[in-house]
Amino acid sequence: MRRITTSGRGHTRVLNDLMQNLLATELLVPSRQLWVLSPWISDIDVIDNTAGQFKTVLPGLPSRKIRFTEVLIELARRGCDVRVLTRDAESNVVALQRLENVGGSGSRPTVRVHPHLHDKGILGDRFHLQGSMNFTFFGQAVNAEGVTLTRDPHDIAEAHIAYNALYESVHHGR
Repeated sequence: MRRITTSGRGHTRVLNDLMQNLLATELLVPSRQLWVLSPWISDIDVIDNTAGQFKTVLPGLPSRKIRFTEVLIELARRGCDVRVLTRDAESNVVALQRLENVGGSGSRPTVRVHPHLHDKGILGDRFHLQGSMNFTFFGQAVNAEGVTLTRDPHDIAEAHIAYNALYESVHHGR
């Protein structure tokens, strides 16, 4: 288990590196199911591919910072069941439209809206990142946040059950 706190004075390298490593690992070996819970969500930069160092992991994407929605869409294309649970907030519109307006007939992330969601986390088959941080610019760089990463299989299984119950309690789509 690892706990990371941020001071709210700009981007924190340890948090950005953690998110980048978790998502790059997911792209290499996608989870069967990946959950994203965030009452507020925006299309933050999550992988720094400006030097093209992730070209083998993201062959179709250019050498630049890769956005959160791009990673989630790519994971869905690679067979991962990506589930996003959020609130119906105006600030979420851009990210949610990008997730929902994926062209082609392939798989894409599914989005559901929970009117009272306050929990935040990313949950895959091998990890659970949970804490106070929304997956937004403010969560990433402005607010003082605390997140905990666990790889404990029992904790991950419990989180899957809880997230699935929360997801099933709300209607499909927005």
